[in-house]
Formats: sequence, structure tokens, C-alpha cells
Amino acid sequence: MKLLKKGFVSILGTVCAMSMVLSGCSSDKAEVKPADAATTAEAPAAETPAAEAPEVDLSKTVELTWYFIGNGAQEDVAKVEAEVNKYIAENTDLNATVKLNCFDWGTYPDKMQAMISAGEKFDICFTASWANNYTQQSGKGAFVPLNDLLPKYAPKTAELLGADFLSGSQIDGINYAIPANKEKAHQWGLVIRKDIAEKYGMDFSGVKTLADMEPFFKTIKEKEAGMYALEAVIGESPFRLLDFDRIGDERYPGVVWNDSKDMKVFNELEAPETMEFFKAMHQFYNAGYIREDAATVDDYSADQKAGKIFAAVRSLKPGKDAEESNAIGYPFLQVELTPPIMSNRETTGSMQAISRTSENPERALMFLELFNTDPILNNLINFGIEGVHYDKVSDGVIKAGPENAKYNPGSGWMFGNQFVNYLWDNEDPAKWENFKKFNDSSTPTKTLGFVFNADKVKTEIAQCANLWDQYIPAMETGTVDPEKMLPEAIAAFKAAGADTIVAEKQAQLDAWLAAK
Repeated sequence: MKLLKKGFVSILGTVCAMSMVLSGCSSDKAEVKPADAATTAEAPAAETPAAEAPEVDLSKTVELTWYFIGNGAQEDVAKVEAEVNKYIAENTDLNATVKLNCFDWGTYPDKMQAMISAGEKFDICFTASWANNYTQQSGKGAFVPLNDLLPKYAPKTAELLGADFLSGSQIDGINYAIPANKEKAHQWGLVIRKDIAEKYGMDFSGVKTLADMEPFFKTIKEKEAGMYALEAVIGESPFRLLDFDRIGDERYPGVVWNDSKDMKVFNELEAPETMEFFKAMHQFYNAGYIREDAATVDDYSADQKAGKIFAAVRSLKPGKDAEESNAIGYPFLQVELTPPIMSNRETTGSMQAISRTSENPERALMFLELFNTDPILNNLINFGIEGVHYDKVSDGVIKAGPENAKYNPGSGWMFGNQFVNYLWDNEDPAKWENFKKFNDSSTPTKTLGFVFNADKVKTEIAQCANLWDQYIPAMETGTVDPEKMLPEAIAAFKAAGADTIVAEKQAQLDAWLAAK
């Protein structure tokens, strides 16, 4: 596996610089009065000509419907909605109420696909490269283009994100969603049950690769009946540790290495690193470290909530272990295995889009601006009601309240501007400072901002996606012998047009690099 050397990237954004990204700047502000908040804007806004955007009639009260992914429907959501709507009415001119709809991790993609296909009316939804597919849904016209609206109705949000990050989430120069303001890089590694590790005196200081975990997996297999030593389910397996820089969506071939010198696109299934990884996973499976039916499971949340998982591969960041602990209810620690990399996965990994079916897209964007800049509203939606779902420990620090289990969406990283979130009492007080350092220490991929246009190879992609579902789950979970299956899979992908896809990716990437 190749790893990109650590470097330094500065992400400086101004509303003026953003004019090149958003095709227009504006010093106009939406008629919303968010509370004062310490933001993470990295440069002051500049006064620039106003962009053309519709005027909004705020005299009529509207309801904004928001769909997002998390721990599923919350028992006390109606109580939180009431407080949210009361706060908006008393402290802003938005004249809107908000309806919160949280689907669980396993059902969200299918439910949103069905709603969008049916043309159902709603206002805001979570979208990403991995759920409610941002590229595909944008290509189908599901989301409102935001370039002309952002400078007028969400200028502070755009300033927070910066021009570089916004441009990285564009499709053919258009922003169809707003990225969350959070960590701006990924770093693959493990989250590990801390209480179990302490029970057996485990020391992970020497762990640099997944193979180094084998002795610990062996202990779990032998001494913790009913616990899976390593999580490996469809799409959520350690296969991600190879950290390919993926060109386009998942489930069809064509990647480059993060530290590529020649920017050669290749079929990742043909890489020797892939065979070695699948062989290691097969050894783990045969040793009993992975659940027997892993190749048929695509939702890990039930196992995790039940305390059945000892170690799992996750995209890490400062404090990921504490976030997992708070969301799931078991203590975790984290072990980093790859360096921090900024890629298109991050720019499109957690976003809010406005539906084409929304009757109030400007008002929806104004609400997102308020949510990203007003810490009171932000934390109310994230954590619920003070004294009920959480209690204040100190300024900006909270602990679980008596009714915490009745409202815990568990998705602070997904909602918006994390830098105004409260910290749980078990989190590092320097978490947000560490986030900034983490972002600054990350190295951007050479393809950051490149968006693959799949129009010319749609047939080949559809065929390869079907083959991906047929072959990859069994190999990434270690269920089958890759020395037998992988050659068969490669031949099938070639017959389905994998080489044609790779060639088209290479041609588009070459043209994009030449234009830069």
C-alpha cells in the first residue's frame, strides 16, 4: 500500500475569492438574526457586487422538512422540534418551523432514493458520496443549484468553508449542496473497545498495520464468546485501509494512488496490494475473527449497539473515539493507520442539499445559514433540551441528562458547523483546536476537485456495479479464497468493460490536469 507523505495545506477562504467558485459574491445578508458565535472563518469577508438571487417574502410562515441520517427516529423529537421552532420564532425573522426526520444508517439511502424518485416534497436532506449519492442525485436534477443563492442567503457559511473546500464539492462548477464544516481530511484506522482492551492489558503502541492486530484478535476469539474481533461487512470492511484515491463513485474500477507520480489510473482489483489484502482477510475469517455471514450483512449498527464488535475500521479524526463512545454507549479508543489525506471524499462526505421539490429553497438555505452560525440552535438540534437530554458541566461542556436516550441522533459530524458544538465531558477540551491542526496537517490528493463524468460509460458502469455486488463482498469480508475468486472477478470485470471505464477516467483526468 502506498501512503502519501504528510504535508501542509492552507485553506484560506474569503467571500471575494469565492466569487470564482460560486460565480458571484454578495455582501447582502439574509434577514435572519443569528446569535453571536465564535466561527472558524479563516479570512475576513470582502465587499463585492451582489449576486442575482430571488427576494424572499418572509410574511408567510412556512414549514421546512429536513431528512438526515443517524440513530433513527428519536422518541423526544417532537419536544425538541417545539423548542427549535420557539427559538426561531423568538430570535429570528425567518418565520419558519422545522420538521426533523432521522432515518437509521441502514434504511436512509433506500428511503431517500424512493422519495426523490417519487418526487415527494421536502426541503433539506443529507447527501454524501456514500449515502443518498450526491453525484448521482445531482445528475438527476434532485437538488437545487446553490451558486447564486449562497452569497446572498448563506454568506457566513460559505466563508466558514472557504473557496477551496467549496470548489472540491462542485460538479461541473456547480455546488448542489453545502459541506459540513468539520474535519477536512480522512485518516483510516481502528476504533477499539477500550474496556475490553484494558481487561486484557492490551498495548497498541506497536500497531502500524492491520496485521499487527492479529494477536489481539486471537485473544478476543478465545476469551470473549459472542464478540466479533474485527468488523467486516459489506462496504464497511478494512478494504478501505488501502486508501485508493477513487475516481468517481464506488462499486466500479478506476483509481490512482494518493502519492502517484504519473497519475496513472488503474483497476484496483489488479493491484498486487489488493490480492495481499484479500488473502489476509481470508486468513482472519478462517481464524474466526470475522462473523460467518459477513458477506450478507450491510449494516453494522446493530452489532455495534449490542457491544459485539471489538475493533472496526473507521475514518478517524481527533476525538473520533469519544464520539463513538457517546453515540454507541461503550468506551472506545482509536489507533491511526494511515496519514491524513484531503480528498473528494471529504468535500462530498457530509453535506446538506435543498430539494428541487422544495417550495421555499431560499428559506431553507437561510435556515442552514442560521444553523451553521447560531450555537444555541445548532446545539439544540444536536443534543436536545438542556436539563432533559443533557446537563451543562461548564461553558461549552455537557454530560448526558436524565432523558438522554430519548434524543440522541448521534450525528454532530453530519449536521453542519461542528466548531460551535458542545463537547461531552469525556471529550478533549482542545478538540476543536486539534481539528484545526488536523486539517492543516493534511495533504490534498492531486485529484481534489476533479469530478468524473460517467455519461460515456454508463453501460459499462452498470455492468461493473452488478459484478461488484457479486464478487467484492465475499472477498472484502474474507469469506472466500481470493486466489480462486479474484482472477475470476478480474476477468468478469474486463468482459463487462472495466478497461473502457479506466481509459475514460484516464482521458478525463489528463484533460483536467492539463487545464490546471
